[in-house]
Amino acid sequence: MRFAPDVILDLTPLPDGVGGVPFTELLNGLLREGFEPEGSRRVLEAARARLGPGLLRPEGVDDGGFLVESPVLFPEQGAWWWVLQQGEERWRTHLAVEDVSVVAEFLRATARASTLEEVREAWPFDESGWRDSLFAAGPHPTPWVEPSGPGIYRREHASVLIRSRTTSVLVDPIALQRRMNHIGQAPGNLAHGPPDAVAITHGHVDHWHLPSMLSHLTDASVPVLVPRVPRPNLLTMQDFAQVLSRCGQRALALPWGETVHVGDIRVDVLPFYGEQPAPDGPPLVEGLRSWGNCYRFTTEDFSCLLLVDSGTDPEGRMEAVVERSRREQGPVDVVLSCQREFLSPFFGGLSHYWAALPWRRLRELYADHLAGRLRSATAGPAGVAEVCAVAGARWFLPYANGFEGVGRAIQDVGWGLGEPSEAACGAAVRDHLRTLGVDTEVVEWSPGDVARFECGELRLDAAR
Repeated sequence: MRFAPDVILDLTPLPDGVGGVPFTELLNGLLREGFEPEGSRRVLEAARARLGPGLLRPEGVDDGGFLVESPVLFPEQGAWWWVLQQGEERWRTHLAVEDVSVVAEFLRATARASTLEEVREAWPFDESGWRDSLFAAGPHPTPWVEPSGPGIYRREHASVLIRSRTTSVLVDPIALQRRMNHIGQAPGNLAHGPPDAVAITHGHVDHWHLPSMLSHLTDASVPVLVPRVPRPNLLTMQDFAQVLSRCGQRALALPWGETVHVGDIRVDVLPFYGEQPAPDGPPLVEGLRSWGNCYRFTTEDFSCLLLVDSGTDPEGRMEAVVERSRREQGPVDVVLSCQREFLSPFFGGLSHYWAALPWRRLRELYADHLAGRLRSATAGPAGVAEVCAVAGARWFLPYANGFEGVGRAIQDVGWGLGEPSEAACGAAVRDHLRTLGVDTEVVEWSPGDVARFECGELRLDAAR
């Protein structure tokens, strides 16, 4: 059984305090004032008068410090919530910690069930909340292709299935994150059953969605590889391993540089540099970071670097990470990466990032932004080409650029914001590769396609 495509659901611990800060509204106000001190202070003071004390710090404009209070930078974990919505009907239930594993098991049971009656028996809430319409029987009208043999199977947005001869690892599933454009069209379950492991890259909502993950994990013993989080903070609000533990799911929070074997797939956990509040300059306050992992997967038939939204930040550069990986293991066959550019901290999709920077640094970055000097927090086409060159990659496969349906090419890597198509971004990568004198081949593919590897060559099977 699967959830109906119009159902929105979530299972999450919400941090105390942070939810009360209107980050997007404040960012827009600061941009409207051009980050000039007097106007910016008025924006912050008006918001503090409305929200109350303990969240905003307008005096940061005067002393050059943070514009939010410490509990916003390092929030305490709040209550767990189960959210279920269909049309105008919405259920929002506060969960006791001991009940979280019960809801998690219901999500697993839904994936295992073959009839509506089985799902209903597993329903852990009051009977009045039950609706047959929440669930859809039978296979998805456009299911993912049945995995058969080694390859990289492209799924929704940043989700891929890495398949060796015997084993599969699923990365960043978000098929039930229906608040995002077109995700309701994504098949909700894998055709061949649960993967042997799941790997999570980082905590943004287009990569980490607990219900989506649990709906693929019918067995709580299946390991989930997650970033290690030294301390939850504004940029990583959840300790992934702790959250999974509450759900009764096995988690592996390995440090950067560690290696784990899943069946016959070697998985190297690599640093995730990039997509932080600033691409350069002084480091952030200790403990304040969007914690994430990049991965190198090695099978008997191919190897690939999965670099997601990474790039450069004050703590490091992905080119150095990839150079070390190549030095230790040799060239890689495939690089997978997002091609979109984020002008952090003024990118609306990460509208809370400005709050992780002191006023003095915000003013510097805004001046760079106005002058066209602000660098992207992600690699972008130029950075992708440089990484491919360092990796000695034979092929580049774009991904994490959105989702517009199975078998449909990505026409807007900005998820409807009017940004270039994936093909146009690929052409830009080719131009940069040509300038560097690198012969990495840029492959155009769509969600549902499979990159297969036979006799050392890549063959693309298009979605049917």
